[in-house]
Amino acid sequence: MQSLLTILPQPFYNKITKLWNELDKNFDVKWVKNNVPFPHITWSVAEEYKVNELNKLLKKATKELDSLTIKTEGIALFTGPKLTLYIPVKPTKELLNFHEYLWNLVNVNESKLNDYYSPDNWFPHITLAVEDIDKENIGQITSYLSDKKLKYQIKLESLSLVHRELGKEVEIDQTFGIPKRRKRKK
Repeated sequence: MQSLLTILPQPFYNKITKLWNELDKNFDVKWVKNNVPFPHITWSVAEEYKVNELNKLLKKATKELDSLTIKTEGIALFTGPKLTLYIPVKPTKELLNFHEYLWNLVNVNESKLNDYYSPDNWFPHITLAVEDIDKENIGQITSYLSDKKLKYQIKLESLSLVHRELGKEVEIDQTFGIPKRRKRKK
């Protein structure tokens, strides 16, 4: 499996990691902490991106993009058979355009992309817990988190291409910097 994502910068990396540790300590909720090595926002996931020279393409693309600032607030829950507790990211037009650009960049040559991340379905978020939360513990966990200030403004200035082989750790293949916002010529 491969993913295109942005690893959160400091101090937000540490803030989310601290929340993961608190969920482990207080509620024995540790799946994300133990299986996701870094707080991040996911842009797309594929069995394998079928893009020739993907690293070169991403390097060029990040030179054309501007970094952007995202805003978060509160907590939310994806429901269904597998509950997912997360911090929602405000889906601004700028963020949605950024995502769609990246989706289209890698959605070529019959790449088998995970449809949850398609522009029609994608909901930007930072995952706090999945796999080891359920109807029994979710109430206590959300009550605990309700006292936390989760209103952040996070500047995203990189993209990382990562992969995971079955039964192994997530590995970062390459990270690309995104230039700071610059004035566009009209």
